[in-house]
Amino acid sequence: MKLSTQNLLSRFTGLFLDPADARLYASVRISFAFVSLLNLLQIWPDREIFFTDLGMVDQEVVRKYTVGAYLSVFDLCHSVSSVSAYMLFSGAGMLLLLLGVWPRLAAGVVYVWYVSYSMRAPLVLVGWDEVLRCTAFLVLISPLPACWSLRSRKARRRSAPDMQVPRYGLTLMQVQLAGIYLHAVLARLDNEYWMGGDFMSFFLLSHNARWPGLWVLDYGLVLKGVTYLVLLAEFAIPILLMVRRWRWYGFAAGLLLHAGISLMSYNLVLFFLSMMMLYLSFLQAEDMDWLERRLPQPKAR
Repeated sequence: MKLSTQNLLSRFTGLFLDPADARLYASVRISFAFVSLLNLLQIWPDREIFFTDLGMVDQEVVRKYTVGAYLSVFDLCHSVSSVSAYMLFSGAGMLLLLLGVWPRLAAGVVYVWYVSYSMRAPLVLVGWDEVLRCTAFLVLISPLPACWSLRSRKARRRSAPDMQVPRYGLTLMQVQLAGIYLHAVLARLDNEYWMGGDFMSFFLLSHNARWPGLWVLDYGLVLKGVTYLVLLAEFAIPILLMVRRWRWYGFAAGLLLHAGISLMSYNLVLFFLSMMMLYLSFLQAEDMDWLERRLPQPKAR
């Protein structure tokens, strides 16, 4: 019994402290920074409406109804010029994170950006904003080796793929992804449209669909099956991903699920990218080896 308890404790500790390939952290860092830049560019045209005193969201009302402390850089930015300057500053942080230059500082700048705009304009938040804000915190506290970065050659040598980088950050990202799917399934168990199989039909008739129209009425039975298939996929994907020999089935199911959502929905490409970004935490060292063998190699001088 004692040996079994020690074995379980060792396995649990290993989920956080076992060594991980530095390239896995680099792939998450680069993809997160890239998606963050896309998100910033999407928000940029509406910055006056979202974040200034002339916009649709009154800062005093937001402050009044904020649970806990109101922490936002936008408390200091009230004009279009100051808001623009802060967004450009945050974008520079995302670019530095993408390139791996001063990554901890850059990750901190990006995390403050997500907290600030989430506090300032809660009415305009969508699903991927929450995903990116949580991921920003996990990137900030995770190891940030110099692998795949523009840092010095000496720093990159110290961050070789076989260096001892603890895997706690990757594990927390995996837990985040599983939590998103679990929450989605549990939230739908008492929803009559999901449980009755009618959700997809109603959704495709709404303004959120890419091609809304009465054509949906001719495929009611098929869409009922799709509704239940989505629920099954969201329940099964975390299980498939966490079992090493099944993880590629999980990758395929997740890709098909979110690609389908992006195809049939209006303006949800960023949600697709935000979710796929977390799937990278389930990759293994051999996957990165396979990828590097197929990428063009720099010629020796």
